[in-house]
Amino acid sequence: MIEWKSSYKIGDPTIDAQHQEWFLKVNRFLEATTKKDLKLFELQMHQYTRVHFAHEEKLMRSIGYPDIDDHIQRHKALTAKFAEVSEQIANDTLDINFWKSFLSDWLLSHIRHSDQKLAAYVEKYINC
Repeated sequence: MIEWKSSYKIGDPTIDAQHQEWFLKVNRFLEATTKKDLKLFELQMHQYTRVHFAHEEKLMRSIGYPDIDDHIQRHKALTAKFAEVSEQIANDTLDINFWKSFLSDWLLSHIRHSDQKLAAYVEKYINC
């Protein structure tokens, strides 16, 4: 299980709430034990990821965030990985330990770096 910690908050209440929900969706997927549940929770995780990314990208566009292209590329790279998850579930080749490590590393790294950088810019933008 990937544990949510308050230290992951970036200061934007909407994004922080979405991150917490995202952790729940990822954990449901990682804890699934049947192929049916893996498919269902992977779909929910993927759909929620797209919703969350769309929110962040709309915010970045609205404030003229200078690192938007890099941030969106990171989003696209993760969503592309979900095709691998679906394929592995279908082929019964899913390595849940790999995905637990990958998703944990990706989420924590993205929140701590890319999203913190965005949050700092949002704060600066609001206080101008």
